[in-house]
Parts: sequence; structure tokens; C-alpha cells
Amino acid sequence: MDTAPLKILAVDDEQLLLWALERVSKGRALNISTAEDTEQALAKISCAHFDLFLLDFDLKDSNSQLLLKAIDDRCPYVPVIIMTTSDIRSSKLNDAIRAVRKQGTWHLLEKPFRLGQLIGYVKLIFQDRYRIELHTTGLAHNFGSEKRRQLRRPYVLPLSFIFKSIVDGQQQEQLCCGIITDISDRGVGLLAHVPLEHNLVIDFGSELSEQYGIVVWSGMIETQTCRAGIHLS
Repeated sequence: MDTAPLKILAVDDEQLLLWALERVSKGRALNISTAEDTEQALAKISCAHFDLFLLDFDLKDSNSQLLLKAIDDRCPYVPVIIMTTSDIRSSKLNDAIRAVRKQGTWHLLEKPFRLGQLIGYVKLIFQDRYRIELHTTGLAHNFGSEKRRQLRRPYVLPLSFIFKSIVDGQQQEQLCCGIITDISDRGVGLLAHVPLEHNLVIDFGSELSEQYGIVVWSGMIETQTCRAGIHLS
């Protein structure tokens, strides 16, 4: 049986980028709608459901924050990928996003970027979409019971974590930021901007019910992004 294509809304004032996104969706299980400004985007959000938002975010444009706030109000657990010309490591950028989007965003993509890179992230988010039943609201409010489910399911949560490493022959604790991308009865999937080695012990602290985790597999999906499977203990 054919599966329904993913419904994606891309919002950007660069018409060439929107055209390219529409072109790249052809032949894939993607249905990309486009909007050139906040007004167009809000009109489409009000009358249709989307599985993912691709948003241009400009710190100098208050409409960027207004749109992200509207998405957070109407569909807070739908993943968002931010496309920006700002430095994605900027605390100002991250603070501006978290000020209006309680769940943060799934990924920050710095312009210019390759379309193949963007499609790779889309696949990563929805790799289990056709295999599992998604209950995002339940995940948000019933973390303990949902964690015991046998099937892995999307669960997008930006957080901080601590791990120990050897620096100049001495053991040191490092505080890092990451994004949980899915959760199962045994562990979580994690994205981070630092390499996470096999058997590394991670302390999630209060952000994940005071749980520890062990890296059971990891790999770099681009030069600065590591994806890892974490077994929770």
C-alpha cells in the first residue's frame, strides 16, 4: 500500500530556494508547500496540517519570531528546521528561538547549504514514520509511561548533558547541548555537535528524569553533527 507523502511547509523570501525545494521533492514521498512571508504561512497553517516546517529565521526580522510563536501555539510538537544566515552557534540566536518556541527546533541549518543535506535531515526525522504509531501529545505529558513502549517513536527534545573525557591526561567533565530525536523502552536517539564515543557514559540530569545513558553506537552524519544511540540505565 502506498504511504501518504510527508506534508512540509517551507517559508522563505528567497524564491529561488523555494523553487529548488519544490523541484527536489519531485520523485520523493514529499509534498512541499511554500510561502514567501509570514502572512502566507499563517494562512496555510490555519487550513492544513503539516508534518514539518522549514523556516527562514532572521534575528533582525520580528516576523520570524512571530511565525515561530504561532507554530508553537498551534502545533507545538511538529518538528521545525530553522534555515538561517546567522551563526548557528550564537547564543543570541538560540535564546531568541527558545523565547518563542518551548520545544526549541529540531535542527539549525546555516545558509548556504546543500539540498541533499536538508533532505538527509528530513529522512532522519521521519525514518520510522511508516513503522510506528505517533502519539506526540502523549509523549509530551506522559514521558514515563511512553518510555516503556517497545517501538521507538519520534520525541524531539533539546537538552543539555554532561560526559567525562580525558584532556591532557586528566579526566574532565564537559557540558554539551544536544537534541533527542526519538525514544524507546530502552533508550533514546541523540544528536550532538561533539563526537560521542562507544561506551561513553552520559549524565542527562534533571532534563531527563535524572537518568544516565551509555553510548551503544554513534556516527557522524556531517562534519559537525554526531548521531548516537543511547541505552538508558
